[in-house]
Amino acid sequence: MFRPGRCKGGVAGCPSSETTAERGGHEPAGRLLCHHPRTHRRGPGVKASAAGPPAVFFPGQGSQKRGMGAGLFDRFPELTAAAGDVLGHDLPRLCLEDPDGRLDDTRYTQPALYVVNALAYQDSLERGEPEGAYLLGHSLGEYNALHAAGAFDFETGLKLVVKRGELMARATDGAMLAVVGPDADEVRAFLAEEGLSRLDIANINTPVQTVLSGALDEIERAHKTLDARGTRVARLKVSAAFHSRFMAPARDEFAAFLKGFRFAPLRATVIANLTARPYTDQDIAATLSEQICGSVQWLDSVRYLLERTTAGHCREVGEGGVLTRMIRQIDAAPARQVPKPQPRSRPRLFCIAYAGGDERAYAGLAEHCPDVDVVTLERPGRGRRAAEPLLREPAAIVDDLLRQLRDRLDAPYALYGHSLGARLALLLCRRLRAERLPAPAHLFVSGESGPSIPSRERHTWELSTDAFWDHLKELGGIPAELWEHPDLMAFYEPVLRADFAALGAYRHEDAPPLDVPVTAMAGDDEQLTRADLEGWQRESTRPLTTHRFPGDHFFIRAQWPALARIVTAGLAAP
Repeated sequence: MFRPGRCKGGVAGCPSSETTAERGGHEPAGRLLCHHPRTHRRGPGVKASAAGPPAVFFPGQGSQKRGMGAGLFDRFPELTAAAGDVLGHDLPRLCLEDPDGRLDDTRYTQPALYVVNALAYQDSLERGEPEGAYLLGHSLGEYNALHAAGAFDFETGLKLVVKRGELMARATDGAMLAVVGPDADEVRAFLAEEGLSRLDIANINTPVQTVLSGALDEIERAHKTLDARGTRVARLKVSAAFHSRFMAPARDEFAAFLKGFRFAPLRATVIANLTARPYTDQDIAATLSEQICGSVQWLDSVRYLLERTTAGHCREVGEGGVLTRMIRQIDAAPARQVPKPQPRSRPRLFCIAYAGGDERAYAGLAEHCPDVDVVTLERPGRGRRAAEPLLREPAAIVDDLLRQLRDRLDAPYALYGHSLGARLALLLCRRLRAERLPAPAHLFVSGESGPSIPSRERHTWELSTDAFWDHLKELGGIPAELWEHPDLMAFYEPVLRADFAALGAYRHEDAPPLDVPVTAMAGDDEQLTRADLEGWQRESTRPLTTHRFPGDHFFIRAQWPALARIVTAGLAAP
């Protein structure tokens, strides 16, 4: 199926990549030079131009080498000292001498590259190079792009990278394989053909360079099979399956860690690996955590950029040149066929988080609903809305939720809420009816009794601090890492208390039942009786559907696939 690949470009993260120095070439000041006439392919409606805004690229893991940063540490002693304070080890010695062979250890590689990239960028500015109007980083390099755009300061970015490296290093059962020659669609077809179901596409670097990530035994099988077919492959020198589903634990822990940080508005355009589109100020934390599991869409990121500037206005930070060669290949590749936009047809599921939850609360459900647009509505005081005052009254929260979805009801949709979110979802349904807005196709609720029955958690907000946290520990659902960080607990306590205060303030008012089907779900081990669950029948004229699952109040986290099937079937029902 594949033709043998003979691409001369480097593979990001691949130790066998051919470097500029190895080819005997030389790239002046890391700048990408355009060696051919203006032939860049452009999307519809984009005017070709001989000029363009400057763009800067930051390399990621795989570009490290002993001796990196030479001349920079002495040039920027204050930043070097600050990095040493954060890291607790001699970074210049690690980068320049690597006496203990730790430079390829993810825990050390990522912080070292971040620092060297940051110093090299600062050095380029002081030498007169322009700031990047567009900034891109390959995997770890994305943190440098965000730092350069002002999302966080140097030390904060380093702390983020240190944590990211630690979490990714914990995963040890997996591998990565670079495939050169076939395009990404051909690689996907190969995976399906060979039944390699535990491999993911980790990177789409160029039209002919794709990186696989996943289970070690399947990486080895893919390696042998592709090699036997004459396809060029190379194992990456990493200890785990980065940018794949196997990094989900690291992603989740990192998402919890990021909640302790605030990000400044971006002052330049940063194109995200995850989406190949610009970051928004609101989505920085979510995008960074998802990037750990998500595929690096480098090919589409560069294509997006080259529709707005020219390759001649791009420069790569540092001396490696791997990204520079990729950009040349992408720029020289035949124009892709841009598919015509298709009318939106996916139904939406608007989710309302439980106490303490944020817009990431149902990310697991979204992963298993490929045909549904899962949208979790964010409440004030958390996530991207952390600076806004907390709300404690159900009516005020419903007002806020309604503002978020009022203009998004142009497609079939359903509502889902767990625990506190279930009662809020009912109130939201009533508001939609009162305002004669389109009704949901279905209401899904879990972890809560019928709303006419007082909540068992209505007095939780009144508990003392110690009793409050002890009670939450019994309920489950709190990341284990939170208990190790008193500062995070102090941050979350007001958020959680506000949510439980809303539950305590809930007063059920009788109203005509909704003409909306309701599905109510609960865990076998949570204190909800059959009567509690069937209390939801009072709220609908349609027959109630109920489901029980193994587990406690947070059974949902182990049941996302089953919940996804229920949601999908409910949305598809006439």
